[in-house]
Order: sequence, then structure tokens, then C-alpha cells
Amino acid sequence: MMREMSLIQNPLSPKRLSATLLNTVTLRVAEQARERIRDGMREKALSQRDVAELLKWSQSRVAKLLNARVEMGVDDLEALCFAVGITLTEAVRDRGLEFCAEMTPTELRVLERFRQLQPNVRDAVMTLLDVRAHTPLSERRAMPARKKIK
Repeated sequence: MMREMSLIQNPLSPKRLSATLLNTVTLRVAEQARERIRDGMREKALSQRDVAELLKWSQSRVAKLLNARVEMGVDDLEALCFAVGITLTEAVRDRGLEFCAEMTPTELRVLERFRQLQPNVRDAVMTLLDVRAHTPLSERRAMPARKKIK
């Protein structure tokens, strides 16, 4: 009896949990990438047929990939991103994080911590770093050049 129980796989075993988590994350990223590609197609007024012609694919293949009827591989994703004019990174990145494409994880943590500071402390740090708050381009052109402190 004990031997039979050991043959039954525990659904909560670390290996099964990590595989389930990985599959869930992979599915979420794939759906996010499909959505970003469809958004890019709408922005550029591209049809599935236009994308297919550009990639020398069938329109059916593009439709199946975008509607998750077939699994999208990295090569497929890269080709679709090229056709739509977005980078692979843009396709899989969470929305709202476009500005930090080139940031390292450490830089991102520093930025998050900086945002948590009290406004007066943030202003003091910006003064120490000789950084000004964002000003519109039209105002920047009208500003006199800053003098460097020696």
C-alpha cells in the first residue's frame, strides 16, 4: 500500500509547482505579446494579409499565431515584431514600463526607492545631483544655460 502511494505524483511537489508556474507565466507573456502585436498592427493600419505578405507567410499562419490556435515560437514572435515595427522586448514587456527598457534591475530598484521618498527629500537629492525636474521642451529652449560650479 505504501509503495502504491509513493507512485502517485503529488500535485504540490516543487517540480510540478515550478512547471505549472512556468507554464502560467509563459502563457501570460505569449498573450501579452500577441496583444502588443495586434495593437501595433492597428496603429500602423496593417492587416493580417499585409503582415503575411511582408513575411512571405500565409494569412492563415498569421491568424493562427495571433489567435493562439498554434503555439508561437521565439522565431515567429521575432518575425511578427519585425513586421509590425516593434522590438521583441517591447512585445513582452509589461505595459507602463516602456521607459525602462535600458535600465538594469539595480537601476530600476533605485528609481522605485527614489519615488518612495518624501517630496522634500527627493528635491534635496535632485539638487545634490544637479538634476532639474522635468520641464517641457518649449520651456527648456527659453531657459538660460546653467553655470557650472567649480
